[in-house]
Amino acid sequence: PFGAGSDPSNITDACYPYGSIQVPGGTEPIVLHRDAVSGGGYFMVGTVIAADMDLIGQLQPNTPVKFVKVDMKEALAARKSRSELLGRLHSALA
Repeated sequence: PFGAGSDPSNITDACYPYGSIQVPGGTEPIVLHRDAVSGGGYFMVGTVIAADMDLIGQLQPNTPVKFVKVDMKEALAARKSRSELLGRLHSALA
């Protein structure tokens, strides 16, 4: 009675991190952003790093995207770089 359904992309309820990449129905990936649900029943294939989430949010529907695997060190370096860039922009506009 509490199964995940018949679709192979369904799983038993799980928590989703901000930026998680899912492929509901196995056809087209979606990225969960700030306004997304925090749990549900689709398999997660990866997570977009924090430094790229604003870029993902600006994409128009059906824009082709290539996901690239990074390790934790690369993700943290990208987040630091993005934060420094935003700090410089903030200072320039102040």
